[in-house]
Formats: sequence, structure tokens, C-alpha cells
Amino acid sequence: MPTLDRENVRKLADDVAIYYARSSAHPIQCAITLRIFRDGTWRTIHLFDNSHAVEEHHEHHYVGHCKQAPHVRHGATNDLMAAAIAELRARWRELVRTWEHRS
Repeated sequence: MPTLDRENVRKLADDVAIYYARSSAHPIQCAITLRIFRDGTWRTIHLFDNSHAVEEHHEHHYVGHCKQAPHVRHGATNDLMAAAIAELRARWRELVRTWEHRS
């Protein structure tokens, strides 16, 4: 798979951000994460990626530092990226509360 060489960060709050990375080369590989700043470091609490196959998209939530088994979807990478960013923007407060409750 290609290297994730394009990155962007969208702050949602002082301690919450969406981190977005994707490859420039095809096939496009991507990772979109919701991160929170806790204990002096940025931690991933939710992840969307297609690291196993271009058309196979995984959604993982975290419990503490542990990535949980994925919910798998199939479709175009550009559609995944747009939907993942929109979902994280819409649900970030709920996702942070859920992570804090489980951790």
C-alpha cells in the first residue's frame, strides 16, 4: 500500500481533533482518526481506515489504548473519507463520552 503522505488536522475543541491522512499515490490509502488530548499526549479513540484493501473500510473504536474489532464496509475510498469526516464532526462529543465511560 502507498505511504500516507498527505495530512490534515481539524480541531473540534482545545483537546479534540480529527486527524486525516491519505496517500497521494493510487490506490488511495487513508486513515481518519478522532483524537483527544489526555495525560499530556494525543490519543486515538476512533478510527476509519482502508489499510487492508482499497475497497474494504474498517471502523474501529478504542477502549483505553486497545483498538477493538472493526465494523467493515465496502465502497469507494473517496466516499469513505467524506462520510468518516462528516460522522466524526457530527458525533465527536458522543464518541468522547463513550470512550471516557469505557476506559
